[in-house]
Amino acid sequence: MSTLRRNVLYNVGGQGLLMVLGLVAVRLVFRQLGPDAFGLILFAQSMGLVLASVLELGISATTVREVAAHINDDRDYVWALLGTATLFYWGAYAVVTLTVIAAAPLLVSHWLTVTTMDPASAARMVQVLAAGALLALPRSLYSSLFRGVQRMGVTNGIEVGAIVAQLLGTIVILTLRGSAIGVAWWFTASYAVSVLVYLAMSHQVGVPVWALLPRYVPAVVRKNLRFALHMMSISALGTVHGQSDKLLVSKLLPVRALGTYGFAATMVAGASRLVSSVVQAAFPAFAEHARQRDRAELMRRYRRVHALITFAAVPLFAAVVFAAEPVLRYAFDPAIARGLMLPTAFLCLGSYMNATLSAPYIVSLALGRPDITTRQNFYALFVVLPLAAVCVWRFGLVGAGFSWVIYHLFAYAYGLPRVCRECLELAPGTWFLGVLRIMGLAAAFYGPGYLVASALGSSALALTIGFGVSSVGYAGVGYLSLGRELRNAVGQIAGERRKDFAA
Repeated sequence: MSTLRRNVLYNVGGQGLLMVLGLVAVRLVFRQLGPDAFGLILFAQSMGLVLASVLELGISATTVREVAAHINDDRDYVWALLGTATLFYWGAYAVVTLTVIAAAPLLVSHWLTVTTMDPASAARMVQVLAAGALLALPRSLYSSLFRGVQRMGVTNGIEVGAIVAQLLGTIVILTLRGSAIGVAWWFTASYAVSVLVYLAMSHQVGVPVWALLPRYVPAVVRKNLRFALHMMSISALGTVHGQSDKLLVSKLLPVRALGTYGFAATMVAGASRLVSSVVQAAFPAFAEHARQRDRAELMRRYRRVHALITFAAVPLFAAVVFAAEPVLRYAFDPAIARGLMLPTAFLCLGSYMNATLSAPYIVSLALGRPDITTRQNFYALFVVLPLAAVCVWRFGLVGAGFSWVIYHLFAYAYGLPRVCRECLELAPGTWFLGVLRIMGLAAAFYGPGYLVASALGSSALALTIGFGVSSVGYAGVGYLSLGRELRNAVGQIAGERRKDFAA
């Protein structure tokens, strides 16, 4: 089995397990601690993700790119890169965590609308959760190291282990009638342990202890400054756009609405992570071919990854839509489930649009053109964010879900045509035609299947049968009609061909 295929399987398997465990944890926390506590957990995690992404300084993508390109021929440079990144990441974590701890009372009193918890307890809970959630900043450095050496089994094992620990610990705490603050402390402890495990595993794969000590190497900074600054902008602005719906909901609606909407968004994001896991597995190989100036091989791999993602992501997000109502009824109640269906459908549509952009995006990074996405996200601040605020204010959770579609319509209009012309050397119309063919095929099969299942009462059995029949039709017609690249990619992943997907 090739390294790329093995990494894809590790990523997809790990992210799938995380989705299942997350569902169990959500039901437990929502039922035992109440909607306000659940909303505060989602708010702290979203805030931690936004702040970590804003402050990660583009080092994560830079680390993957440089480790993949130089781990075999210049390890001294890689160790210097890791030490410099350690200095920036841990320094940023210390500063931001102390700032959030100090600002938590103001956030609770002036931003959030808490109805069943007293402000002091809510502020304390935000402080504890933020200290753990912001560990995503240094943790992303260590996961980037393992992605760069193409050891995705390690990263997924650690991430799944952390979620399992959170779930088991939460069960014990709630069984013993523990409080929300006890759960918050346990979440933070599990994040901290995952960082320690990353450090221990890094030594097992040959990284010396001193390489992960903070130090400043000016030559490393000079070499990677331009690329890292662009990646910092992409990461920061991309996270702002990706989390703006939840942050706007937290301000304009009660915090309990954030909890339920945040779970729906997390459910869709879990499916998105399955797609991004394929892209993350492919990026080191793309970067290596770009460094070797082997454009023919780079484009060959791009075409197959893009064909696979655009085709396979359809049943993935369709499955979320079909499963959403039973899952939401299980986690919350029927009224909340019905109210979240349309926002969930919009989130799935926007996330599928995001999936179609993922392969062109990593090609642009591999070729050293992050500036395209940087400009796209900057201009979107003045176009998409005002529209998103109006949508949430006027239409509530439905508007929040639709704002994710608006962002990707803007990306289709500005960033994608530039990537096609300047990186892929492909006419934008050709790219859009291929994606629209798959979207049309998806609508033709999954639309009627969902409507029939809904007419039969939206029972789990009816939805399962509707999804299964629709998927059989979609897969059969799509496999036969959508081109050689798609058939090659699917055949290789399924093991139908002996030639490796990535030599």
